[in-house]
Amino acid sequence: MMLGGGFLFYTIRRDIYKQMDESLITEKNIIQEEIEKTEIIPDFSSVFGHQIEVKFLDAPLPEELLIKDSTIYDEKSADDMTLRYIYFCGKTPKNMGYTIGIFQSLSEKEELLEAISLYMFGLFLTIFFISIISNYLISRQIWKPFYKSVDQAGRFDVLSGKPLDLPETNIKEFQKLNRVFENMTQKMRNDYINLKEYNENASHEIQTPLAVIRSKTELLMQNKHLNKDSLNHIKSINAATSKLFKLNQGLLLISKIDNQYFIENKEVSLKQIVENCFENYKEITKLKGIIVEIEASDPAMVEMNEVLADVLISNLISNAVRYNLDKGFIKCTIDDHYVSFENSGLPIKSDPELLFRRFNKGSDNSQSVGLGLSIVRKITDNYKMQISYRCDETIHKMILNYHQ
Repeated sequence: MMLGGGFLFYTIRRDIYKQMDESLITEKNIIQEEIEKTEIIPDFSSVFGHQIEVKFLDAPLPEELLIKDSTIYDEKSADDMTLRYIYFCGKTPKNMGYTIGIFQSLSEKEELLEAISLYMFGLFLTIFFISIISNYLISRQIWKPFYKSVDQAGRFDVLSGKPLDLPETNIKEFQKLNRVFENMTQKMRNDYINLKEYNENASHEIQTPLAVIRSKTELLMQNKHLNKDSLNHIKSINAATSKLFKLNQGLLLISKIDNQYFIENKEVSLKQIVENCFENYKEITKLKGIIVEIEASDPAMVEMNEVLADVLISNLISNAVRYNLDKGFIKCTIDDHYVSFENSGLPIKSDPELLFRRFNKGSDNSQSVGLGLSIVRKITDNYKMQISYRCDETIHKMILNYHQ
């Protein structure tokens, strides 16, 4: 638009100057013919309305034609005036020299050019803003199906099983994009279902042979005719089978949490679950001489699945009991935001945060599979809770923030 406007302006300016030059040359030719016929100075100022200067010289002059712009001071307007003038010199048939000067004001032409420029600028500015607004409105309408499709794809939940509600469009590119979204989400859904079924089937099928192995090894251990070495081998097999059984159950539980298997929530009291769990561990704590202390100032009501709440607290207490010292202590504090478990134990060598990862263990306990705290982190993340682990030499503290 800018280049076109500049080109149009200079084209109009060139045509105006060309017209003026042709007019000046025509006037010059008329005056020249009159001089060569009459050899007197004609007065055409009243005819042409311009300032005309004609002079005779004693000596002849070679013909010369010059057209230029000039600026003179106008006493009437007290301002500079731009003129277009033509200067011609020649000789009469009697070999007398003469000069012709015709001056034409450019004020009117310049005003015309200014008016044209102003109108052109206004026109281009109007077209510019109309183009922007039109482009914005048209683009917003054209791209609306695209943004709706992207929004629907961003909200796709592989667990819900609902297909994408993609908008209908006549634009071929967006139709192709919608087909890609549909195929991609359908494949994700199918892969998820296949993986879920595989995990469930594999875990279920593994449990049966593990249970058979455990029962058979227990029967063999009761055999009185076994020697000491055979009995030790059978005990090792039974311990490994028990560990594998726990590992399978832990991975299956994590898979179920990831697959939103536990969807039924209700209000449960963490205080009540803590008391029940400690009651279940009463014999073990008594056997190890662990002193248990519970300080509860709040029932700690939360909205979550009852099974997962029991697994969460049970794993925390199990961790505090299993890695405790003989004749150690466990102190549980419950208030309206936190449930904390503080217990004695051996110092850990690794970063406490690493224990929340799968198969990371803080000790060399052969019975541990390294999934307890991983399951705890999975449950807390699922319910937007926070769990932290602090260790100060032989004092371990697990803090569950159940209210954000």
